[in-house]
Amino acid sequence: GGGGGGGARGEQDQLVVAILVPGDFIAKVIGKSGLGLKQIRENSGCRVNVLPSGADRAAPRRVELSGQAQSIGLGAGCVLSAAYQGSGQSIVEAVVLVPNRCTGAVIGKGGENLKRVRESTGARIQVERDPQLNPENGEQERMLKINGEPTAIGNGLCLALGAAPPMVGGHHYSAVGNAAVVGGLAGSMPQSLEVQPMGDDPELVQIHVVIPGKLAGAIVGKQGATIKALSEQTGCRMAVSNRTAGPGGAAVVASRDRRVMCVGLFPQCCMAQQVVYQAALQACEGSEVDPSTLSALTAIFWIPKELSGAVIGKAGGTLGHIREEAQVKVQFGKEEVKMMRPCSITGPLANVLQAETLIFNLLSSERQQNGSAKRPAALTDGGETDDSKRVRIEECTKLLVPARAAGAIIGKSGSGLGRIREECGVKIEMLHQAQAPHWTEDRVVILQGPPLSRQAAIVAVLSAAFAAEENHVALKMLVSSPDAGAIIGKQGSTLKQIREQTGVSLQVEKEPVLGERLVTCSGSLVAVQLVVGLIMSVLSTSANGAGGNGNGTTVIGSVSA
Repeated sequence: GGGGGGGARGEQDQLVVAILVPGDFIAKVIGKSGLGLKQIRENSGCRVNVLPSGADRAAPRRVELSGQAQSIGLGAGCVLSAAYQGSGQSIVEAVVLVPNRCTGAVIGKGGENLKRVRESTGARIQVERDPQLNPENGEQERMLKINGEPTAIGNGLCLALGAAPPMVGGHHYSAVGNAAVVGGLAGSMPQSLEVQPMGDDPELVQIHVVIPGKLAGAIVGKQGATIKALSEQTGCRMAVSNRTAGPGGAAVVASRDRRVMCVGLFPQCCMAQQVVYQAALQACEGSEVDPSTLSALTAIFWIPKELSGAVIGKAGGTLGHIREEAQVKVQFGKEEVKMMRPCSITGPLANVLQAETLIFNLLSSERQQNGSAKRPAALTDGGETDDSKRVRIEECTKLLVPARAAGAIIGKSGSGLGRIREECGVKIEMLHQAQAPHWTEDRVVILQGPPLSRQAAIVAVLSAAFAAEENHVALKMLVSSPDAGAIIGKQGSTLKQIREQTGVSLQVEKEPVLGERLVTCSGSLVAVQLVVGLIMSVLSTSANGAGGNGNGTTVIGSVSA
């Protein structure tokens, strides 16, 4: 019984397709409190339902996907990617049950459709000869056994059901966390995949970086290996959009650009943008893309709609201030996607990061005023929060800056320090030469405040000190001996890793000066910011593991840049 292929091809036809997921893997699909299922629904656009288990908890569970063929294909890829994540199985066999009326279309005349699926996606479909009864609705179903990578299976199922899959021709999407990483070159994609759901955590942000389409393959890597590595390195979810994605969230046919979508804590997203930039620069060497095209990047900062007014300001005054201060182009979109509005920022990467920091500080300030921000707090011995102890985890950051640049940082009548203090929310002090006579060519800058604010201030200080030479920025940071040991790592392993990831030679002086050791590197402003992010990540891990680092430089609870 293979008749009635038209039901599979009707663009508006609603189908119900089931995947039998091994009982041992179903928890990964469902996720904590059903979050996994929720994200699959939102990412694919199809309805997802997991049928109850029987007496044998290890028996396969029936996961039903309802919707149009393309959404079901996307949903199947998400389900299988989640189920087999971390299993070590790159090639799996999926048991899929489709309506019996679709079988003829799945097979095609003389098996031509099965061949097309195999050649286009790499997935191999075997159709069982006899139909079986759906125990829920009494309808006949046909079992398909599909072999391939989880994401290729999703593409293959989509194609087999008669819809043009979002990704064909050997380019797949794969999962990082629960976000789809898209590397396809054909078809369209639901808008829900372009803007990721954010959940209830106000600390999370979503930023998209626009890259030339010809570089997307290098960013994704073979079977998503590169984007997965970048995601693990930065600590945030990362994904690459389909080329049909426009910069504001709407679909734009034949767009030449793609977007790298970053979801995580703000410092993590800053770091992610920097590693993407470095990866894109490297990819230019093997492509037809001129590296100079990356001199001005566009990033889309997705702003919760209820906070949009704080970013725009009265008559657009706040946006104007951000443009002037960061020297970037800023455009705030009117469209709303998933309760967020896009703020597009264009300029050199360092300037874009500066603008994003200004925006993030505005969002944080607005949330604090509204009482909705989650503030980090120290814990007392009894496990209760104690704001009086917060200063212990805020500590200070000490930088050495060239004495010749002191005026540029201080500004006329202290206006430069005042600007950094106001915009970044930190206490900033530059010591007089007589207060630190052992540093004959440098001045000491001390930053105090919340971790994120200090990171913004570091960027501002370096930008002011090296405004005329952004390709020759020198970082000099004073850290405690324990922190120096953490940066070096066992037998120099951490230091080596930082050098390999950034291409910058980071040095840690052996001899302490007044109990502090000097950490130095030099390079472009973007590269140095990346190094700073990795250093802070190391110090954060060290501090969290040891419960603090005494009088160390910084104790930060997240990756920073």
